[in-house]
Amino acid sequence: MKHFENNLNNHSANLLGLNSTGSSNETWEGNSITSIRIICVILLRVGFILVQVGSIPVENVYIIIFRNVIEIAVAIFSYGFLGYYLSFGRKTIHGIVNYDGFIGFENANLNLASIGFSACIIGTALTSSMLIARVRQLPLLTLTITLSAIYQPILICWIWSQYGWMKNYTLLEEKVSLKDHGGNLSIHVPTSIVGLLGAIFLGRRIMKVQDIDPFSLGKEYVSGTVSGYFFVMIGLMGFHLPIDSHTRKDISRISVNCIMAMGGGILTVAFIQMVKSKDIYKYWKVMRCLQGGLAGIVMVSSGIDLYNPAVTFGVSIFGALLFFISSLIVRKSPLEDCCNIISVYLVCGTFGTPIPAIFTKNSVEVILIHVLWQLICLGTVIVVTCVVFVILFCFFTCCGVLKNDFEEVNHERANILYGRLNWRSYYDKLFASSKNKEISPNSNRSEMTQTFNIF
Repeated sequence: MKHFENNLNNHSANLLGLNSTGSSNETWEGNSITSIRIICVILLRVGFILVQVGSIPVENVYIIIFRNVIEIAVAIFSYGFLGYYLSFGRKTIHGIVNYDGFIGFENANLNLASIGFSACIIGTALTSSMLIARVRQLPLLTLTITLSAIYQPILICWIWSQYGWMKNYTLLEEKVSLKDHGGNLSIHVPTSIVGLLGAIFLGRRIMKVQDIDPFSLGKEYVSGTVSGYFFVMIGLMGFHLPIDSHTRKDISRISVNCIMAMGGGILTVAFIQMVKSKDIYKYWKVMRCLQGGLAGIVMVSSGIDLYNPAVTFGVSIFGALLFFISSLIVRKSPLEDCCNIISVYLVCGTFGTPIPAIFTKNSVEVILIHVLWQLICLGTVIVVTCVVFVILFCFFTCCGVLKNDFEEVNHERANILYGRLNWRSYYDKLFASSKNKEISPNSNRSEMTQTFNIF
């Protein structure tokens, strides 16, 4: 009878999720973090859709919405049926790629699976923010499958897997391990490089985003874009929660650091714009302030579980400064980056990668070795990403399937006009009859804006 009672108690404990010691706190906390992370990442992807609709010039906004929905589904399918196998498999080939494990098995680690799904959903969002309105459906889906099924899972294996070669290495007789808690090297840097390469292969932009008349944007777009950026920030905060069930102190530190980084980034960019110009109540300047908050979070993401709040605030200020300078450079370049993906994720993610090694409690010599390892891993990811996706974009270009029809027509018209028109004489002829005519500053469609429609 006593043996039967013990078995019954053990069976009841299993049903209630208790561990061998009779405590369910650890299991409950781990499952709660997983659920919060997935919900926040879904909110993040919704935020990216709102940001794209409010920032990317496109004739039909349903193209953006439909392609995002399909892309999310394809990313989930690709990672679920192949990516998880490569990233968190139970066996490994020299820490380069994992195998022997399927998400449908009973012993599959679904908490790690949620990390992989989240990484792929975030990564494809960054890529699509630069390419979604300019490429055909086929290359976009091919990029999504390549990233979610193969490339990002391999990076996750290198960086986050227990077998990953970047987590277990000996450099100069010192054991080193890559510190990348928030996914700078597995998400932000490589996927933004893919977007940058795509923008280069697609060619120069036709019209600067800042030249779009703000009065042509309805109030619903402004509120939607602002909401979108806050959703993205909330999503990143949820994604940064610990992978395993940690103490409440660790969770609290990460949460507070996220808030501090967001505040530091927004304050820095807002202060710079107020010093530069008193007229800061404009659409693109408000958007830049919100992007500064994102830049602050990305800048600290590699070591967000390591920094204290004061250090986080200082690092986020540095990230916001880098973002503001790089955004001015990109804005004056021929690259089309309506959502500032390059400045927020590529620049801040790159500069934020080696910083965690500086704040380790070691001697100067050991710190320098760890910083060197962070830089080696960063350089490896950048080089491999460039090689793989330059080949892929070259293939798309040779096959003639990269640019969509609207993009092809726009560039053909631009090439003809840039090659044949004398812009000074064209300008004089166009406005000869309206030199004395005053144009209302509140006009939502000036004559200059009309001339851009030919592109």
